[in-house]
This record gives sequence, structure tokens and C-alpha cells, in this order.
Amino acid sequence: MKKIFVLVEGTPSQLLSDIDWNLVALTEEGVTKAKKMGLRVIGPEGDLKLSKWPDESGDYILFELTKKEDEDLLVNLAKKKPVLISAKDWKVIPLENVIAKIGKGDNLIALARDVKEAESLLRVLEIGVEGVAVSVKSSEDVRKLKTLLEEINPIDLAYAEVTEVTEVGVGDRVCVDTISMLDKGEGMLVGGSASFLFLIHSENLESPFTSPREFRVNAGSVSNYVLAPEGKTLYLSEVRSGVKLLAVRFDGKKRIVAVGRAKVERRPMVLVRAKRNGAEGWVVLQLAETVSLVGSDGKPVPVTSLKPGDKVLVHLPARKARHFGMAVDEFILEK
Repeated sequence: MKKIFVLVEGTPSQLLSDIDWNLVALTEEGVTKAKKMGLRVIGPEGDLKLSKWPDESGDYILFELTKKEDEDLLVNLAKKKPVLISAKDWKVIPLENVIAKIGKGDNLIALARDVKEAESLLRVLEIGVEGVAVSVKSSEDVRKLKTLLEEINPIDLAYAEVTEVTEVGVGDRVCVDTISMLDKGEGMLVGGSASFLFLIHSENLESPFTSPREFRVNAGSVSNYVLAPEGKTLYLSEVRSGVKLLAVRFDGKKRIVAVGRAKVERRPMVLVRAKRNGAEGWVVLQLAETVSLVGSDGKPVPVTSLKPGDKVLVHLPARKARHFGMAVDEFILEK
């Protein structure tokens, strides 16, 4: 899981003098809000203890990256414990070199000038550092960091057991055509309840009778929910060109994709119910061999061959009501 640390006034003066870092104070209310949003805080009330490198007595080593020879030293340090990395000029290329040598970004925490640089460092070589420490100038910066944390960390997926597969007649279904090519094992999270979403595989599979549509997810009934960025949901009836949705892989990795077209057509439909740990959900899909849920190792399971007892991947967000797609704390019962 990626980490984001918020820099606040009161960070040890040693750090300030060593790297000449411009920190911006957060109010006490802002610090509390940042913590509640899942962002860790560096400062007098924070949980990140710093020490001047090479003294390794603290929880983190502070390391200033200034020359090529520092890369190998950084690799060796990161194998032992977390390292907070400062670099005034060249930053991305050295970190790319270090991550390439280690093969992962674990124990690498990079100081970022702003939210935009934080995003770049978290995505270096598509692996990224384990975390970033960044100063914030406003509550909007905090919101952007929270959104970035949600986007870059994988979504929780789990297996649910199918309990019912029933044909329900003809209905209006939506094919969501994105402007991106979707990979094997990738699709969208869709469901009749916003608290129980099924991973529906993209139509990028070869078959004897149809050509693959690598950009398409046949997402089912117009009344289904589909997951969008920032934890929001939309009804499929609301999806149209230009809308942003989440494409999700079987391993939980996700990315934002834009919709190029939403195609509604009348087709035979099937209801699929499943349960996990006492929670039950359902989804209404087109009854067709090209429509698949996702089973073990990201393998598609066509809805036409689905049966009770099969296991499929689902996402169970916190059970909350929805107001125009946004989660709110109020009573709701969906069935």
C-alpha cells in the first residue's frame, strides 16, 4: 500500500536546515482532518520520527541524494529500513535507477515539492516509491492527496459464492465503450447494490463467432450501479461519453478511464446473486456468452455457464446510502 505523509510546521529544525525545505503550516483542525483522511503527518503530532543520516537511531533515515554514487548507497540502506529521500535537482531519474536495481519501491519515501510531483514519484517506473512526504498549502491540497491515495492503491476484492442464476426476461442493457484498451482480467465493478459490486470482465476475448472489443464492458441493466473515481457510483443509465469510470483488474489495481460511448440495447437478461460473509448482492446482466464475471487468477467466467457454488470476484464497500452517487451515513435497505 502506498503512503502519503503531510509535512506540517514543527518538523525537526535539522531537516529544515539540511534541505532548505519550505514547509507550510496546517492548522490543528487541518492536521486532524488529514489523519482522518488516512494521510500520515510529519511534525510534533505526527508518527514519523526522523534522524540525520547516517545515524540510524531513528525510525527513518534522512538521506540527501546528490550524486550518482549515492544510488548504490541508497539501495543498500533501503534494504534495511525506511529512507526519507531529499533531492534538490535531479530526482525522478535517480529514483528510477534505484527502483530498477531493487525491483520495488519498498522503504523509499521521497520528499515532493507539491501534489503534482508527489503523483509523479508515486508512479515512477509504474512501480513508484512506497510513499511521499509533501507540504500542503490548502485544504484543496489535502483533498487532492486523498484522491491520489485512493487512485494509486489497489481496491479490495474478495471471492463471493454464487447462490442464484435466473433468467429475468428482456431488458435494456448498457455496453460501456471506453477510449482505452482494457487488458485481460480487467473490467468494471457493477452491481444492483452500491455496497456489493461484481467485477465484470471486458469483452476483449477471442471467440469463434465474435471479434474482441478490447475497449468494451457489457455492464448489464440500466439500473445497475457502476463504480467511478473517488468512491462515487453512477447508474448505468447516467453513463455517457466523457464520463470518467474506474477500470479494475483482478488483482485490485485500478485506473481512471473515460467513456467514448454508452450503447443501450434491448436484450435477454439474467439475474446473478452471490453472498460473502453474510452480505448478499446481485447484478442483472445480458444473457450472452461474451458477458463474463471474473473467477480465479483473473479468468473470465461466462454468465451463460455460471452456476450456484461458483466463486466470483466482488468488491464490498462500506454499507452506506447514496445521494447522487456519493456515500452518506443514513439507513438504506436494498433488495
